[in-house]
Amino acid sequence: MKKNYFLVALFALAMVSMNAQIDPFEDDMESYPVGQPIFEAHWTDWGCGGGAGCAIISSAAYAHDGVQSGLIPGDGTTDAVLDLGNKIFDIWALELYMYIPAGKEGYYNLQGEVPIGAGEWIVGNFYFNQDGAAPGVGVIDDAVGAPVNFTYPEDQWFRIATNWNIENGISLATWNMSVDNVIVIDYDTPFTKADGTPPTSLGGIDYYSGNTNHEFYMDSFIYIDEEIDLLGTVSFEATGFRSALNNNILTLQANEEISNVSIYNMLGQEVYRSSTNTSSVNMSSYANGTYIVKVNIEGTEGTVKIVK
Repeated sequence: MKKNYFLVALFALAMVSMNAQIDPFEDDMESYPVGQPIFEAHWTDWGCGGGAGCAIISSAAYAHDGVQSGLIPGDGTTDAVLDLGNKIFDIWALELYMYIPAGKEGYYNLQGEVPIGAGEWIVGNFYFNQDGAAPGVGVIDDAVGAPVNFTYPEDQWFRIATNWNIENGISLATWNMSVDNVIVIDYDTPFTKADGTPPTSLGGIDYYSGNTNHEFYMDSFIYIDEEIDLLGTVSFEATGFRSALNNNILTLQANEEISNVSIYNMLGQEVYRSSTNTSSVNMSSYANGTYIVKVNIEGTEGTVKIVK
């Protein structure tokens, strides 16, 4: 019996190790055969076999970029999972685009571990037009501040951006989120359920078809180990902007000249401003805490959060 327990433990450890290897990725959904289920790399499912009626489907009906996207159809059975790698440290961000036809519904939830067993709903159920009763309206039902309501455009592609800060460990993790470039989960919100229960890890996202009225498409996935701009100025991503704080020196880099830099504390107070080309800021005199850095790069503005 001891040998059997050892093998079970070894297998479990191997599975955790495998999932820890999920690295940053981009997926424009163009590489999959149209009409076929997607069950490879970062795409899996909730233990239902990886075939049609279970995995996300490659579709050419709508596309945000290129000619294909991923479809969660109204079959009431599709249970696709985007594997985020069971993360318990660092900063992680996911950006994607979603399309929901008029009158249709969408739904997903966050899971604490992939592969998913019994399931660990770590933060919220995310509903779009819940029960078909509120077209263009969404709600997160189990998170700090829940219910968290938001709006989204029907029959249009809209952006969903989420940041997770797990630098202080998963039990102290925070997150923020925007829908259609409007912030719906504010900066430094505890990444817990409404009752304060933290997750075991950032496992993955379960995209589920709850009934025959569910139909939504997703495209242009970007999963990275750094924070992204919630406000979604698409051209800002093309500036190549990067920031790093080491030994109290904030280093700023971009493809073009950084013409303006402003730094704000979490009370919204401006603590630094420069209107000249700026590549570094000495923050040794600043109190420890979280700051928002706003930059202008050749007329394109964007923001990042840093923790000192």
